[in-house]
Amino acid sequence: MDTPTPLENLALPVLLRFARAAYVSAIRAAQEEAGCDDMPRNGTYVVGAVARGHAPLSDVIQELGMSKQAAGQLVDTLVLRGYLERAADPQDRRRLTLTLTERGRAAAQATRAAIAGIDAALTERLGAESIARTRDTLAALACLAEPGQVRAGPPAAPAGAERRFENQRLDAARFQNCSLAGALFNDVRLSGAIFENVTLAGATMRDVNLSAVTIAGANIKGLTIGGYDIQALIEAKRSSRTN
Repeated sequence: MDTPTPLENLALPVLLRFARAAYVSAIRAAQEEAGCDDMPRNGTYVVGAVARGHAPLSDVIQELGMSKQAAGQLVDTLVLRGYLERAADPQDRRRLTLTLTERGRAAAQATRAAIAGIDAALTERLGAESIARTRDTLAALACLAEPGQVRAGPPAAPAGAERRFENQRLDAARFQNCSLAGALFNDVRLSGAIFENVTLAGATMRDVNLSAVTIAGANIKGLTIGGYDIQALIEAKRSSRTN
């Protein structure tokens, strides 16, 4: 009989698959307990994105790597199963808005609780400092993907998950061809960091060191730094120059 390979000796892609399964199993169990056992594939991510309200649905669908037809079918299923409500945007009748139903909110809450439980167990086992280093590693790994390898940045995060960078040193870090929509940077050193072709829509930066930071080809709609809307400041400065 073959001896099982210790997890620490597995190739990183295989290890990542097993690690993801811990979250998936916990989320599925929590959703079933909340009466949301008919959540469709990828529905958890869409429900979570609508709950957070960080990024436009088009960005969410793009990160999932789905065709418009498949995305439309997924939204239809979520509406039919009572997770989402769809209505015309009162400011633009050509657009549709999505909001969570009571059932959708229950699913999002169950998912957040499941993720928090796994996070807490992992932190108790390894310590907060080790978890922070793991986040740094995974963020760097996600940003190594070439544009042709993934449609838009890192793997889709499950509902309720947020990209958080807190109490870290990311000097000279390079974020390239990835999505950081809705990310939180809190008490982080980013001196000399480069953001290239990165989605920063809805991201928040608090108490960050941004000396010599380069931002090129980035989507900064809704990005706030120190409480200031950066896109609004840029547009105001451009307006003052033309006047």
